[in-house]
Amino acid sequence: MMATASGAKGLKTEELVRAYFLRAGFFVMRGIELRHDGVELTDIDMWVYERSATLARRRTIIDIKDKRTPQAAERLFFVKGVASVISVEGAGVATTDNRPMLRELARKHGVLWIDGADLQRLKDSDALSGLNRLTEEEFNGEIADIDNARNGRVLRDKIDEVKSAIADRFGPSCANTALEGFQLFAREAVNAHPASAAARGAGRLTYLAAAIAAAAFDFASADTALRPSAERVRHMIDAIRFGANTEGALANLRWTEAAIREYLPNGAGLAQVVREKFTAELNAVPAEGLAEIVIRLSNSEKLFSIAKSLEKAAYASHLVSFDHLDADTKGFLGALLDFANISRPKFAEGWTGRPQADAGVSGRFMEVKNDDRKVPDKSEEGSDKRKTPPAPGKNQRRLL
Repeated sequence: MMATASGAKGLKTEELVRAYFLRAGFFVMRGIELRHDGVELTDIDMWVYERSATLARRRTIIDIKDKRTPQAAERLFFVKGVASVISVEGAGVATTDNRPMLRELARKHGVLWIDGADLQRLKDSDALSGLNRLTEEEFNGEIADIDNARNGRVLRDKIDEVKSAIADRFGPSCANTALEGFQLFAREAVNAHPASAAARGAGRLTYLAAAIAAAAFDFASADTALRPSAERVRHMIDAIRFGANTEGALANLRWTEAAIREYLPNGAGLAQVVREKFTAELNAVPAEGLAEIVIRLSNSEKLFSIAKSLEKAAYASHLVSFDHLDADTKGFLGALLDFANISRPKFAEGWTGRPQADAGVSGRFMEVKNDDRKVPDKSEEGSDKRKTPPAPGKNQRRLL
């Protein structure tokens, strides 16, 4: 079904607000479904992640409505409630409503407020256009084309699952879900015909899943940032193997063992077999190498920067090949490929091209194939440019 004119305007505004936050140095996701037991409850227009210091992390969800009657007060209460339910640090509303009393209400309740005047300044900014990116709708369209050619929804369902984990399980659980998606997408990329639409689409998904994993690992690393290195690595190994609740998983194992001993013939022997097999399967997960890399990169802002670089690569108009990623990003992605037991050379052969410096948002390179048309950077065209709104400061509530 085609979007209405109003709906299309709203999607364009969401892209504009995302471009602003990306340009300001945040990690940003659009269109996240909030689920419970597999049932979609609502959607989050925009999810923003900031790392401002070794221990400081901040997640903000933003509700965006570009309508003639935006119902701004209702959206304020709604997004504040959702933020409370999923335990994120901040909430915001972008609305065409310009009433000062709503801005004051938002300030009183600690809600980021982007009103109609702020949105107009963003719309008037040339620097927020021409970023050589696919929109969310273009990205999803490429993936839908691959799924439709196979009469299925495998890729769409998996990336929706990965993005949904951001909303209420950001941290180790989200990272593990992203790793599962990464493995599926990377296998699709290496098994597809080289340079085909399927290879490129799966490559974009691989980059996006890796970006989400990097951001989730960065968030998880804050819990042990001041602990000795060996303890931090041990904690990350457990996070990769168990998810967010290591003690809970072990408690369930102990309960299962006790039940087997109590109710089954030869229960003690069977319980021992269950424990040994469970332990063997956990130890078979090659978590040590990945955990060491994650901890090393999270000592500074490198892991956060890698997350932004991979997100940019996923949405780049011309898909960047593995060999043309920057060194840190390629090293992290290579570690994920090793973890998933996928050949780095085969993944690198999926699509090729040459790198080109890009003055856009976070990340270092975009790629243009020799036979591809260069997408002009509108931010560099002409000398009469409008000023871009200042980039938001760290932990700043009113960003515009």
